This record gives sequence, C-alpha cells and structure tokens, in this order.
Amino acid sequence: MARNPKIEFFKIKLNSTKSDSTITFREIYTELYNIKNPKNTVLHPPEKKLMKTFLEHLFNNISGKFKVDNTKKKAFYVKKNANEKNTNVKFGTDNSIIHGLIKGGPYDTGKEEGDLNNPLGENKKLKKASILLDDFYFLLYTPMDKEVGILILQNYTSDQIADIFKPFVKGLFRVEKTSYNAYLQEFMPAKMQKEFKENSAIKKFVFSNKYLISDLDEDVISTGKFTVQLTISSSDNNINIDNLPYWKKIMRKIKFDIPGNDPRFVESFNNQKAYIKDEASKSNPTPFSLDDDLLKIQATIYLENHIGLEENRIPKWNELEKFAQKTLKEIVLPEVYPEDYIDEN
Repeated sequence: MARNPKIEFFKIKLNSTKSDSTITFREIYTELYNIKNPKNTVLHPPEKKLMKTFLEHLFNNISGKFKVDNTKKKAFYVKKNANEKNTNVKFGTDNSIIHGLIKGGPYDTGKEEGDLNNPLGENKKLKKASILLDDFYFLLYTPMDKEVGILILQNYTSDQIADIFKPFVKGLFRVEKTSYNAYLQEFMPAKMQKEFKENSAIKKFVFSNKYLISDLDEDVISTGKFTVQLTISSSDNNINIDNLPYWKKIMRKIKFDIPGNDPRFVESFNNQKAYIKDEASKSNPTPFSLDDDLLKIQATIYLENHIGLEENRIPKWNELEKFAQKTLKEIVLPEVYPEDYIDEN
C-alpha cells in the first residue's frame, strides 16, 4: 500500500455567537483565560499569557489521554514525558504558532500481529483496544487580532487522521456564550498552485454516464443498468493548462454510440473529469472536474518533493518543522493577510 506523506492547508474561521458580529482570537483567548482565573478576571491579559492559556487548553484535551472517535474507530493524543510535561508540542518561531507531533491511528482493526522471522508461528490477533500509532505533524497559527487563522496538517495517503483531528481543532475555539465551533476551509496556497500548473500536463480525460442497455434475443427483451466510462489518455505532455480549453472542446465533441440508445456527444455525460500531473515531481495525477474553474484545482502536496524522508517514508521531523514554518511565513501569510503586506512606499 502506498504510504506517501503529504501536507494540507486550512483556513480557520472563527464563529461568534453574535450573528451580526465577528470575533478575534484575542477575544476567545481572553475568555479562556478568565474562565481559568474566575477570581481574578482581566480585561486585557498580556499576549504571552493568552497564548500560554490556549496551549494549556489544547493540552487539557489531548495530553496524556486519547481523543476517541468511536464511529471512525480512530484516536489520537499528545504524549507526556515522565515529568508530566509535554515536549512534542510547543511554540514556534512566532508566538502565534503552536506546532508539534500528535500520535494517532485506527483501533479495533481486526488485524493480526505476525513475526517476519517465524512465518509458521502462531499469529496474535490484536485486541479491540490496540491502536496502530503514527506520528503526525500539525501547526496552528492564530494571530491575536485576526478572525482567521491557519492549520497546517501532515498526513499520509494511506493512513490519515485528518477526519478526526479537524473536528477537534474546530472545537478548540468554542467558548460558551462567546463562540461556536470554528469553520475549516481547505486551500492550496496560490503560489504553490501557480507553480504546480506551470509544471503540469493533462494526462487523461474521463467521461462517464449511466445507461440502460437493452437486447432483443429470441423475442425476449432484457435490460441492464450500466455505467459507461470513456477514458482518453495522452501519450505526451502537450496538453497543459494554457491549451486545455481548446482540447476540452475537442474531447466533448466525441460521439458515443451504444445499441438501443441514440448516439450522444460525451459533453452530455454527467461526470466529466481530467487528470493533471506535475511533471517535475513524483506526485500522482490530480483529478478535477471539467466544469470547474481551473483555479479550483487543488493538487496533493507530497512532502518528498520538499523535504527528506526516512527509509520507512516517515518525514524527517526537523526538516518538516522548518519547511512548514518557512512556507507559512513566506507564502501563506502574505496571501491570507494581504492587508499586512501593503507596500507603503
């Protein structure tokens, strides 16, 4: 099974309980601080205390205990050391950054444990409470006076915990009578998207549609339901983003004929996709709808194109930390917060 580490980007949008009002991270963290210190409420706590409060808020939810999703049968947690301190999650190069490693994975898998050195030996079935753990990197950027933050999350193509970690992140910013769960919106930084498109070629077009196909055999009519899929693959790299509109028109004029049905152009098929691949990387082709604006193409960002991997394809964590923080500072922040990068000259 392919095991490729990848990285994903999300915007965190805060959700005030007041329908006609916005809310900032400063306001949420101040509420958390005062809830923690009810006998000594402060109107404007120092930023360092606010960020420390949020870090403790995160730890209280997952440090030394599993956050379990019984439906998906997955769980994750942050590991403590012997002194009950957490060294895996910490502040980053900016005080608005909290990042580090969480451990998580599936449990109650029904799998067995074997021994490579003794294939004839008896396998042990894993217990229902046995969990298959991986390390996953995350970064939270929550600038005090903004209502939008950033989540950067590392996953694998075959093993991932995004489906249980994202709801957890949404809930971190829920404070009674102040805010609801935050919204998460996945995005691909525009600069990365531009580089991807410039280096990419369209590898194939796929059109599919449901058909009723009838056959008259010895005066008995039999009818079957089918999904017909037409795949047209390119054998070179000549189809790209620039000339895609031309080739899209050509492909959609292909006529498809099935006995018992009227001939039809594939442009009338319900599902129309193309697959684009970055020729400069080891990534797999990325599917996108031919009805979509090309700006909506979000390629998978594989880490092997940016950092080193261990032999077992686990990221080199120090390199990943540096890459994530550098990408945040140089690419993501100017795009998400353009108001902070206005050239006054």
